[in-house]
Amino acid sequence: MLSKLIGEKKVYSLLLIAYAALACGITFNKVVLSLATMLIFLIVILDFNLTDYKKKLQNNRVILLLLVFMLWHLSSYFWSENTAYFWKDLNSKLPFYAIPLVFVLKPIQEKKHLFLIFAVFLLSLLTISSINFISYYGWRKTEFDDVRSLSLFLSHIRFGLMIVFGIVLAFFWLFDQKLRFKFIPLMLILWFLVYTYFSEVLSSYLALFGVLIIFLIYKALSSNNKKPYVLILLAFLILCLSSIFYSYKTYKNGDVLPKIENLAKFTKEGNKYEHYLQHRYFINGNHVFSNISGIELFRDWPKYSKIHLNDTTANGGNTYFVLIQYLASKGLTKDAVGLKKLSKEEIKNIEFGKHKYNDDEDGIEVRIRTIFNEFRDDNPNGKTILQRIEHLKAGRSIYLKSPIFGIGSGDIQDQFDRYYEATNSKLLPENRLRTHNQIFTYFITFGLIGGLLFLSIFFLAWKHFFRTKNLLAILFTTIILLSFLSEDTLETQMGGTFFALFFGLFISLPSKILKDEN
Repeated sequence: MLSKLIGEKKVYSLLLIAYAALACGITFNKVVLSLATMLIFLIVILDFNLTDYKKKLQNNRVILLLLVFMLWHLSSYFWSENTAYFWKDLNSKLPFYAIPLVFVLKPIQEKKHLFLIFAVFLLSLLTISSINFISYYGWRKTEFDDVRSLSLFLSHIRFGLMIVFGIVLAFFWLFDQKLRFKFIPLMLILWFLVYTYFSEVLSSYLALFGVLIIFLIYKALSSNNKKPYVLILLAFLILCLSSIFYSYKTYKNGDVLPKIENLAKFTKEGNKYEHYLQHRYFINGNHVFSNISGIELFRDWPKYSKIHLNDTTANGGNTYFVLIQYLASKGLTKDAVGLKKLSKEEIKNIEFGKHKYNDDEDGIEVRIRTIFNEFRDDNPNGKTILQRIEHLKAGRSIYLKSPIFGIGSGDIQDQFDRYYEATNSKLLPENRLRTHNQIFTYFITFGLIGGLLFLSIFFLAWKHFFRTKNLLAILFTTIILLSFLSEDTLETQMGGTFFALFFGLFISLPSKILKDEN
């Protein structure tokens, strides 16, 4: 045993360094994650104690169920055709299985060490988010930048979820009577909220709303004075529903379709205008699919650009459709006259894929308007919701092929690729992805049996967290579960490690720390 050679304190110190490295690395660097994961595995092996390990595993039903699910994952090898992809997929899932196991075998022993991991995570979040923000809105941003490039080191969606959890951690710090320097968590909360607003990550907005709702429900159920929390919860729900209804009414009635009799029939050159009034799509109050002369646009566009109108823009959109939108955003006719009024800089914007001349706004309002506008067009490419609908259709078809046992983790990508080819999907090759729903992905991959096992892990975890009154763990699990609805959170090393680190930490916390917490 390693403990006998260098002492238990040194072994534990090495573990703390590795845990802190994971908390730091998940925000920006896979190499740090890999090295830290290798270190904790090495410590667990070198400090092997069968009796101790067996006892800890037997006392943790969540980790036992996670190991059962891992065995089911391994079993899917036997009904996977693409065994090479099976091993690749298993390798990407190792943090999901391994890190919680290590935490159960080698748990955090003191509350101050728990705070150390949280503090490292918050410091790393603050540093990386500041670098991202200053870089994007400072020296790096151009008119060609998409807001998704705000996150330099990992997926902007996964980083957005980490930011939301950072808000939760800072909130607990702010109201923990034993912790000092209250101005620090207050500043962190304000900064992380600003970052979330400008990042335009829908999953982050939903996670924030979900966290607040679960927090109020928990407080209402556990508090002796339930009335304030119930009233706040009702007020919040009414506010949310009113905002959604107002946004929908604005979207539905805000723009009035032009009447066919009021529209010009011919361009100045005498070519016939095309008007498609069945498409209710507006930009800046201007109807997109009217006053169109495809003849003139296709004829004159080569005078201004080397990119053909049937080609895709730099960010994957259809050049012709982007051009029509851009002209509409300026209130111009979609013909030779309108095209002539565009500057060289605006032509470059269109070639990149910028569909709106004043598309420089940020925040949740822009995200909501973008989502509503997606449903005004039947081309799913480049549209978050419509693309996900196509992904879910593909997933449903694939799931029905083997609903009980699943198709196996080796064949998941092959099956999606075959579906898109067989159905002549409207999605461009780069947009032909999986379901973007982690729960559904596991039902497709591992069938009804595996899917129910996966959900049971979270059921047992939530039951444990409520029994031990671990509100922080409940809110973290809420963030993760909400992310599962719109993302394949566990399919990447960064996302899987983010989940595994804090999930493993929470399911392994000794009772003495939990009592101190409460």
